[in-house]
Amino acid sequence: MKLSPIFAALMTAIAALGIFGSAGRTQNSPVQDPARSSPRREVNITSDSAPGWLPSRIQEEQVLKETSDYFSALDQQQYERTYAMMAEANRNSLPLSQFIQKNREFRERSGTLVRRNILKVTWTKDPAAAPFRGVYAAIDVATQFVNIDRHCGYVVLYQRPSGGDFEVMRQESNFIDNATAAKIERDKTGAVLDQMWAALATNCPNYGSIAPPSRH
Repeated sequence: MKLSPIFAALMTAIAALGIFGSAGRTQNSPVQDPARSSPRREVNITSDSAPGWLPSRIQEEQVLKETSDYFSALDQQQYERTYAMMAEANRNSLPLSQFIQKNREFRERSGTLVRRNILKVTWTKDPAAAPFRGVYAAIDVATQFVNIDRHCGYVVLYQRPSGGDFEVMRQESNFIDNATAAKIERDKTGAVLDQMWAALATNCPNYGSIAPPSRH
């Protein structure tokens, strides 16, 4: 499928944000929190973010809630609701009918959700390479479904300079379903499967060496 010019530019720019790179591309910033006995919290900021900017507690809560609501709607097959949570640039690249078909096909392949873990949240504000000014948050996730043990990816949320709700600017998933994994092990070896998954998981920031759960 050919990408629209705005979406192609968006993907190129977001890839350049540095929020999908290694942890070395981010700054872990201790933040004073007078409302808690613990004086510090860790906030991951990209090196090209607006100097001195940090997300507020409200923004952190918004991002976690939006991420939870978005994935919950997907898990419950509420595709129109999920689609409405996407940014306009994202919707323009993928008509609703195609979005629904794509997610229904994945649901048939994956089965129901077993667990989803948020690995890391990385922030940036007004980076020069971004297509739009505003706040971006990249949320790295690792997920297990009934039929897919090996699944990881991320979702990028965007907030306009004027504030308001965060919108889903991009989502990416990488996985090997269990039927395919079993075939690879049968036709080749478990070591080959591990190597293939390790290579694919490099597209998942902060996934690291997390091993798929054992079924034994």
